Amino acid sequence: MVKFTKRIVVAMTVLPIVGAIVFYATVGADSGQTSIAMVNGSMITTQEFKSELNKQRASVIDYFYRSKGVAYGKNFWETDYSGENPEETAKKRALDEIIRFKIELELAAQHGLIQGTSYDDLLHEMDKENKRRLAAVKAREPIYGPVQLDESTFMNEYISKLRTQLKETLSEDELNVTEEDLKRHYELLKDTFFTLEDRIRFQKISVSYKEDAQSNTSNPKKQSIKKRMDAIKRLLDQGEEMDQAISELQGENDAFMLQFTEENLSKDTASTYFKSQAVLYSVLTDNLGVNQVSSVLDETMQGEYVLVKVVSREKSGYKSYDESKRNVWKNYVDTAYGDYLDKLTREAKVDIDESTYKNIHVH
Repeated sequence: MVKFTKRIVVAMTVLPIVGAIVFYATVGADSGQTSIAMVNGSMITTQEFKSELNKQRASVIDYFYRSKGVAYGKNFWETDYSGENPEETAKKRALDEIIRFKIELELAAQHGLIQGTSYDDLLHEMDKENKRRLAAVKAREPIYGPVQLDESTFMNEYISKLRTQLKETLSEDELNVTEEDLKRHYELLKDTFFTLEDRIRFQKISVSYKEDAQSNTSNPKKQSIKKRMDAIKRLLDQGEEMDQAISELQGENDAFMLQFTEENLSKDTASTYFKSQAVLYSVLTDNLGVNQVSSVLDETMQGEYVLVKVVSREKSGYKSYDESKRNVWKNYVDTAYGDYLDKLTREAKVDIDESTYKNIHVH
């Protein structure tokens, strides 16, 4: 027996098994069923392995190019580069992916979420789902997506839902997620994910071009408005106050009117600004400092040019733990779930048919 021991690095939010999911969409039920390995008693077929191996080609070619400066060409797969062989690298990555995926399916079966872990079992689930969709259409009930799912679409949706169920189930037992764990995790995350909008008081000069110029930048009136705003920007950069700059540059016979306002961005108004003045919102929340003046902004949603100057900025604190609990739980469980799969992968009983494994090659 061969003990599989390599630890696989797992991202916090998305497990890297997309290739393992996709290969099921191309495996024929009646071909390539020779065993290449057993994972805790569950078979990996040669066709499953070859399909996943094909998915690894591009990433391995890229890896050798970036890490060793090796360009893909003749005899690429057979040649060793600094003691590393592209074909063996691809085969190891493919086996890693399938082993991890088998363990995940095995967990789901142990907890009663699926009936079996084979390709045929998954095809049976797809058949059930497609029959359900047909029945819903006949009954004039709503469905999401196409009436009939192909294998690739089904597998991605099915595994995504299955993983969500599995995380919920494991969090109550194997992962042992406690309230104390979540509160500690909240403290680690709150500066990154749960800060409230700063309270920002700012002065704003705006001038509408909507009625006369629409969004056509070649329109002479819009060009004239832009030149006026650029002139105001230069005065502000020289230390002039906004209201004084307007007084100096607003002509009595101008076909457009410069508007001067003082406004506040806070947690209560942030949603409104985000939806209706996205450019302005982005500039203000991108740490524009106190007394700093923005560039001339083209706020196309409102059809106006805008200049803003921050008068004051005050931190508002954080969303509470109770408000953030579900997101904290998801982030924590994603990480804990990945760590748990790492552990099971290291402990997995993997029996590789060395002869079959060695006779499979990348082309």
